[in-house]
Amino acid sequence: MNIRETWKNFTSSKEKTSKAGKFTSYFVLTLIAFAMLLPLLWLVNGSFQPPWQINANPVIWIPREWNTVSAGDTGRQLLLWWVKSGDEKKEEVIQIGARRYVPLMDPSQVKEVLSVSKDQLSDAVPTDLGGIKLNIRDWTSPDGTSQVMALARDAQNENNLLVAKAAGFEQALVQYPLDQLNKAKQQTVQISGFELNTRILADGKQYLVLGPESELAVVGSPEIAKEAELIQASRLGNKEYLDVGQTQLSIYPVQDKPEDYRAAVVVQENWQPLLEQSLVAERGFIAKVEQFSGESQEKVFNGLNMTVRTYSPPDGSAPIEVAILIPGSTEFLVLPSEYLDKLYAAPISDLIEPGSVNIGTLTYRVQEDLERGSQIVPSALVGDIQDLALVVPSNIVQNAYDTPPASLERSTHFKLTFTGYKRVLTLKLSGVPFWRFFVNSGYVVLMNMLGHFVSCTLVAYGFARFRARGKNLLFVILLGTMMIPGTIVTLPTYLIFRDLGLLGTMVPLWVRSFFGNAFLIFILRQFFMAIPYELDEAAILDGASRLQVLLKVILPLSKPALATLGIFTFWWYWNSFLDPLIYINQQKYFTITLALNSFNQQYSRSAGYYDRILAGAVLSLLPMVIIFILAQRYFIEGIQMQGLKR
Repeated sequence: MNIRETWKNFTSSKEKTSKAGKFTSYFVLTLIAFAMLLPLLWLVNGSFQPPWQINANPVIWIPREWNTVSAGDTGRQLLLWWVKSGDEKKEEVIQIGARRYVPLMDPSQVKEVLSVSKDQLSDAVPTDLGGIKLNIRDWTSPDGTSQVMALARDAQNENNLLVAKAAGFEQALVQYPLDQLNKAKQQTVQISGFELNTRILADGKQYLVLGPESELAVVGSPEIAKEAELIQASRLGNKEYLDVGQTQLSIYPVQDKPEDYRAAVVVQENWQPLLEQSLVAERGFIAKVEQFSGESQEKVFNGLNMTVRTYSPPDGSAPIEVAILIPGSTEFLVLPSEYLDKLYAAPISDLIEPGSVNIGTLTYRVQEDLERGSQIVPSALVGDIQDLALVVPSNIVQNAYDTPPASLERSTHFKLTFTGYKRVLTLKLSGVPFWRFFVNSGYVVLMNMLGHFVSCTLVAYGFARFRARGKNLLFVILLGTMMIPGTIVTLPTYLIFRDLGLLGTMVPLWVRSFFGNAFLIFILRQFFMAIPYELDEAAILDGASRLQVLLKVILPLSKPALATLGIFTFWWYWNSFLDPLIYINQQKYFTITLALNSFNQQYSRSAGYYDRILAGAVLSLLPMVIIFILAQRYFIEGIQMQGLKR
């Protein structure tokens, strides 16, 4: 190999090594950057997720929306699930209900029952035996270890259990609905000299009751939801049972329906009657008890019960029928019943921590962020909570069947959910709209930026340009103040503002910036010292004063340093939490950080508010991110130049 080929191979190898090194460096830097950004990415991603997904287990990372089907014209949405059918194909279903089951065993198949000390038995472990789960225990005896199932306690010895060996009973086991088992007659049977309790089922057969209990979901076709109807639960008659598909369904006769009509209950829960708050504010009024005549009556409006009475206006006009929205001792909040065609309802689970509104001497609650369709509608909670049942006719439930809850898989599709943002922007804390907290934070930031701009530039210019004895000593003392922890001066500062009568105002949040900041003065001084002093001398020769030199020569050349000052000030005071917490005691003066903390304390107990909390946090970050993006060039340049000297 000649010298030229050797050199070519060497340079080629060196180039490859260099490329590999660059690739490795970029890869490592990318991983580090991603790790640092991961909390922020998680926050932003979570703000586009619905509340159920934020709290899902296992975790669902990509924002998704749960597919639903409308329950008739009730306004209620039923969740859709995927479940594997017998041929391993998935089909979409709705959950109609759930049933609890308990395993039973034919006692005639039990040949021997033993009384065994609890000390010789292990803890019960649910074990699949012939497709049915039983509580199986290990029995350690002198003859070895064997598996047994407990049948009952030994009445003669409380420290013993009556057990039978868990082998060969697969054909004697059945699973039976717990609600029907509780109605079965009890009887006893003698086995191996021990008396065991049994139940006599509807078919007349006798069974031993084993454990554990299990719950199976009853599911059916989504087409069932089309016939759903929301009714008062009090209209349901006595429970009956109907063999439907592969399960047995609980059905009920319904008042005011044909005699042969039966309904299956999809879900039964408490609902709250609601009216738009704007309607209550415009048309609702206070009525005194002496202005009513006749007895109160219960009437149904849009399927909801409301109390109505006859009201006689004080001006002598004709009496009108009104609905009692909020009762009181001597006064009532009422609404003419002609407006009750706008009455609607929502499940109590959707009404989380509603706010309150005062009208006269009465207070009613308002859910500011209730979602109706695709709109956020502030809604007043009126009337009494009602027990409603969502029912479907039993004759349309043809192919219902049982399935373990673990086999149900959510039916979802990818979607960015903006509900959290819409709700947080319409949210009010004690009547204060959420946007007001952004205004408060913006005001604090602007005042601090003005204060730092005036005070820090003047002081930094003096340290950088003036010649005076002891200047360097004073500068060292100034830098020394940066070493004092802020918590040490918190109490004396608080006492000063207390004596000045400024507690509870926003003045303590910005007035100190007009007295300078050691760190920002240091940055500006270093930058000013990098500007040639000849520019000052030339301006002074032209007749400029020191202040004119600062304003017309130094500051126009110091945009990077001033951008750094602005970004640091914005960052400190937009994210400041401790000072607002100490000095602000009225919610109308809350900054965004204080509002988010208050919001989190009030609503973090409910998973239904997680999307609002995350959306509010993202919105609070946006101004900081936008400012940094717009001023990053000046910021980076200012950081690079801050250590240079003339």
